[in-house]
Amino acid sequence: MKAIAFAMLFAGILVSTAADAQSSTKDKMWESEYLSIVEGGLYALKAEKYEEAYTKLLEGAKLGNKTSQYYLAQMYFQGWGIEPNYEEGWLWLQVAMEQKTAEWNRSFRSIRDALPEDFKTSMQPYVDEHIAKYGAKAQDLRCEKRAAIGSNIKEIICSKRFY
Repeated sequence: MKAIAFAMLFAGILVSTAADAQSSTKDKMWESEYLSIVEGGLYALKAEKYEEAYTKLLEGAKLGNKTSQYYLAQMYFQGWGIEPNYEEGWLWLQVAMEQKTAEWNRSFRSIRDALPEDFKTSMQPYVDEHIAKYGAKAQDLRCEKRAAIGSNIKEIICSKRFY
């Protein structure tokens, strides 16, 4: 009987220690859960499972993940598995562009230059609203300048804070 009680106590300590070792967001989401959403969305998109990709990328985008926001915008612009929607695409792309990479900048400029000026002007209040809700500051991301490996070019990379 003592052996069973000791085994249960030991198992409980192991489980609580494992949970304590994992980081979580300020909203108490485990890091592994957050990463699973983002990676699942990207994997589904690559596998052309668009319905699943959309669901996971939207969830990741709302959590502030810049990669999810960028690829969700691309889904809207390209019509990958959904009806093209330039308004939604522009909103998510603008939020994603808090992160600055050479590839994303090229894509952004191409899209920005193709859109009419009055469209961009009329969308600005909605863009500001979206950034206030899903941007780096609102979603507790840290954005820092970093040079890519083997390069002197600095990019701004945003990542979720875990505590």
